[in-house]
Amino acid sequence: MRDRVRPVRLPLLLGAVALTAAGCGHVPTETVDIVSFTGAGGTACTVLVAVSPASPDTYTNAGDETDASIDCEAPPRGREPVRQDRRPLPEPEPERDWEWEELITTTDAHGRACTLVASTLGSGVVDETRIDCDYPPEGVEPGEQTRRQPPDPDPESDDDRASVVAFTDAHGRACTTMTSRGAARAEVDIDCAYTAGEPPGDAEEAAVPR
Repeated sequence: MRDRVRPVRLPLLLGAVALTAAGCGHVPTETVDIVSFTGAGGTACTVLVAVSPASPDTYTNAGDETDASIDCEAPPRGREPVRQDRRPLPEPEPERDWEWEELITTTDAHGRACTLVASTLGSGVVDETRIDCDYPPEGVEPGEQTRRQPPDPDPESDDDRASVVAFTDAHGRACTTMTSRGAARAEVDIDCAYTAGEPPGDAEEAAVPR
């Protein structure tokens, strides 16, 4: 997908510009928490919660939870989900600057392999998140914590079409992102799974079928 200026909601954009101009940029991982808990029916749930560190507009106060995404599943036999755990999102590469969208792999408090997409504003505040987690198969351990840009195997693809990219995450899972950039803002979703066969090799991109 071609690089382009990423549109965002005007109030948040103005707040981001003001913070950046004042030299008050934020560390992205300090503006989002990863929260694990036991959900209904004993499911293992993990939520990413974006937390506003300031008041960028008249509708948002510091500490407001402005965005969230969730993944739940029934634990395998013999595994008990944690009752409740909340912590800042880990930062695998603190020395590297963040791009508009970043792909992060980590392990949640349940011991599940998680991969997430985080979108940021110019001030460094995490604006949107999507997360996908799975318990590893028996005998398999989650992969290492990583942060990188989402794969973009076709930089010349049409930004007016929603695109699907298949790749393998750091946990060894087959993952697919769906990115749409034709509306007022970029939207990225993600879905991953451990597979019985080999996961994808090189990342592959295609437009969503019409």
